[in-house]
Amino acid sequence: MHMKRLFFVAAFALATSLTQAQNVTVDSELRPNIDFSHFKSYAWAVQPTSKQDAGNALALKAQMRDAVANAMDGRGYTFNRQSPDLIVNFRVLDQPTTLKGYTEGTSYFNTNDVQSLGKEKDIVVQAGTILVNLVDAKTDEAIWQGIASGLITANNRDHQEGKIREAINLIFNKYPYRADSY
Repeated sequence: MHMKRLFFVAAFALATSLTQAQNVTVDSELRPNIDFSHFKSYAWAVQPTSKQDAGNALALKAQMRDAVANAMDGRGYTFNRQSPDLIVNFRVLDQPTTLKGYTEGTSYFNTNDVQSLGKEKDIVVQAGTILVNLVDAKTDEAIWQGIASGLITANNRDHQEGKIREAINLIFNKYPYRADSY
């Protein structure tokens, strides 16, 4: 009897984790015809204050910045505040949203606008979706974006550092370039 109960609990936990894993969406878009070989450094985009963007509290921003920096540094990019090749922008959406993605080209999401190229496609995402954009510092054009939806919620109490790191890693698994490969 005890063994049956233990088996049931283990099976339920496995089924729950598999169900949760099925709800994770990771996607990325790349601007075509971009030579990534000259991108070697990055800096952060100016982030809105927490009062302007309640879903992106300071502790959450710090966790995301650390995870993104780890991903960028691990791909051979160096942080350069004075003269970066790339500007990195990130945020967490605080409500379910339908994003306009593009089948050709890319989008650049920030707090006020979307720049785009290509044919539109809808990407339905949950509250807590993480967006990461890389922008060419010279042209101010988005060259790549990645999203991860379904790992965290929009409630700041639920932003666990491990889940944020996992989401950022999943996003950057879709980024095919390294600064130290050229």
